[in-house]
Amino acid sequence: MTPAVRRYQGRKVLNRVSGIDACGGCGRRVLDPDTGVIYAKSTRGYVVTIGLVRCGRIWFCPECSSAIRRGRTEEIKTGALRHLAAGGTLAVVVLTARHNRTTDLGDLVSAIWGGPLLGDSGAPVLDRSGKPRRAPGAYQRMLTAPAFYGRPEARRTRKDGSTYARPAEDGIRHRIGYVGMVRAAEVTRSQENGYHPHLNLLVFLGGTLSGTPAKGIVTAHFEPSANSLTEWEDWLRGMWAGALKRADPAFEPSTDCNKRDCKCGGKGHGVMVHIVRSADDEALIEYLTKNQDGKPRSRPDSVDQDLAAATGAAMETTRADTKTGRGRASMTPFQLLYRLWDIEVAGLGSDAAEGYGTPAQLRAWWAQYEDALSGRRAIEWTRGLRRHVDLDGDDDEETDLQYVYEAEAAPLEGGVILTADAVRLVVGADAELDIEDVVLAEAYDSAVDIVTGLDGRASHVRIATAEELAQTQESLFARVQARAEESKRQLRIAQWEADQAEADRYRRHLVGLLAQLAATKQQ
Repeated sequence: MTPAVRRYQGRKVLNRVSGIDACGGCGRRVLDPDTGVIYAKSTRGYVVTIGLVRCGRIWFCPECSSAIRRGRTEEIKTGALRHLAAGGTLAVVVLTARHNRTTDLGDLVSAIWGGPLLGDSGAPVLDRSGKPRRAPGAYQRMLTAPAFYGRPEARRTRKDGSTYARPAEDGIRHRIGYVGMVRAAEVTRSQENGYHPHLNLLVFLGGTLSGTPAKGIVTAHFEPSANSLTEWEDWLRGMWAGALKRADPAFEPSTDCNKRDCKCGGKGHGVMVHIVRSADDEALIEYLTKNQDGKPRSRPDSVDQDLAAATGAAMETTRADTKTGRGRASMTPFQLLYRLWDIEVAGLGSDAAEGYGTPAQLRAWWAQYEDALSGRRAIEWTRGLRRHVDLDGDDDEETDLQYVYEAEAAPLEGGVILTADAVRLVVGADAELDIEDVVLAEAYDSAVDIVTGLDGRASHVRIATAEELAQTQESLFARVQARAEESKRQLRIAQWEADQAEADRYRRHLVGLLAQLAATKQQ
């Protein structure tokens, strides 16, 4: 079974078990019923489906996650190669916490990379603008700790009232040349210890900064000394364990290990650090700057080593969707969906299906996962880092959706257009892959047979040429864009009306206060 088929099966199960409306409609709802849905063969040789809603949920949808992580990985790999070529150093860091089967996933996630600040009643604490305040997790404390970040110059007051200037102090980041990092969160689930969230970091080191990492400029690069890197790693282990302990003593990871031949090397299981350097900066620079003309070009072994290192680091950081658990002892969240498909759709027995757990357990585990990860970013660059490696872009969900819909922009050779009614029949019968197979084989008449075999109408399937598909595609995009612009306009109107209502309430409040003041004076 191919990974693409497995992802399709996982999304079909997601449609049925998810409590998130967008996930329930991903790959099912028709964007524009008047246009229908295109199933077409692209000039690149694969089948694209155009006209269905995509959820763009990197945590929850196997299909959307694959597209987003593929795009994000390429972005990170480009940034990593540019940093290496400039003479920088990379560090792959994995941060974990202690947990067991009784650990609440939401609490552990909040302890690791922050969460909403809750009051005594358990309700979110709001700021002055009415937005929920966030409590920092161990990750945020790691970035802002004075030992790491340093201290700016500050004015201080003595007991006698006199003032003095406290000089600025360098932190560990200055000695290792910290430029920024990409944070990618990942979650697995083991039969023995339950959910296991952890962070994969790709840290950009060896940069001399004028200013701060967020707003400054990299003026030069250097190789961090072994002593500085050891200082950083030792500090990180202690800080990480301490921050998690303050959140909950049960989360504190070990900082040493006596297990023979353990991969931690005796350093404990909370922090893992691996340093990546360029094999040959000059050769990599030449490859990156001169390999843009599209001509095949031989490259030295050192460049292959750099490409492999950067690709591996980027993949390890972001491609949680391609990872699988260890046998029956551990699963990724998507494997929960795959096991449900095996048992409930494919009819496999528990022993033959992938992973572990009964259908009721799998649904409960998935609900916990959705509740804990909803609204959280899976991949995030620190401020300023993209600029330091000459990249545009952002971490927003709109960019994620661009990656999801990217394949639909490919030129089309031929295919079929199904009406919304025909699509509902195909999707309801889990027959999308059958349609894709006949389109890939260019047996377009067979698509009519599939729809009529599901009691649909032959007239609801139209075979289209490349020109007709391009026209339909252009029309669809125009209609969807127009609806999106209208939706934005309505949101702006609603926001303006809300602002006006708030201003009216404030004015009435002031009038009331003035009336009370006037009455008090008269008394």
